[in-house]
Amino acid sequence: MLRSVACAMAVFGTTGFAAADYYTDDAADIFDGGLTNLDIIGAEITNDDFDLVVSIDFLDLNADWGKYVMLIDRVGFENQSLENPWGRQITTPSGIDAFMGSWIDGGGGGGAYRMDSSGDWIGTGGVSPEVDWEGDRITYRMALADLGLELGDTFNFDIGTTGGGESDPAIDLLSTNDVQPGWGSGSSSPMSNSYTVIPTPGVISLALVCGFGARRRRD
Repeated sequence: MLRSVACAMAVFGTTGFAAADYYTDDAADIFDGGLTNLDIIGAEITNDDFDLVVSIDFLDLNADWGKYVMLIDRVGFENQSLENPWGRQITTPSGIDAFMGSWIDGGGGGGAYRMDSSGDWIGTGGVSPEVDWEGDRITYRMALADLGLELGDTFNFDIGTTGGGESDPAIDLLSTNDVQPGWGSGSSSPMSNSYTVIPTPGVISLALVCGFGARRRRD
């Protein structure tokens, strides 16, 4: 009995990160080559048992302005929306049910959103972008619960850059190298990237030792 309690406490107290997945995007695949701070070249995603960590790499993060979004379609979640809570002109194949929107202007900020069981968007938590100017990278740490995610969930997603207007399109999208039409036009995401939220290695090891069993991620 005591061993079971100790193991359970160790498992739930363990922190660490799953192996990161990296997704690439062509450089200079935007309509205006001068907007290098909006030109995504890749993104890295990992998680621990409570948070999703997303780092976006840019061709040249040389301006302290920009809006950055993440569109999420949770596999198996029934309610989806063809609209995003920021009202940006970004169409997706079947809709989304979670969203992150942020900005780096004025010190930065943003928020996470998810769709509830009635099909309404709800704001669930603030987002604070961490900007690495020398590394041309912005990193976000978001609570899994804020996005409606749990360990074992898989989601399709895209990451995009946009402007400050409610009806602005995506200027660049991680999941496609097609050049988007630009300001005043709509944009389209294929939502072709996916990620599975998995338990961290420390939790898996402790679970095996304690006899809980664990699921391994598919290659």
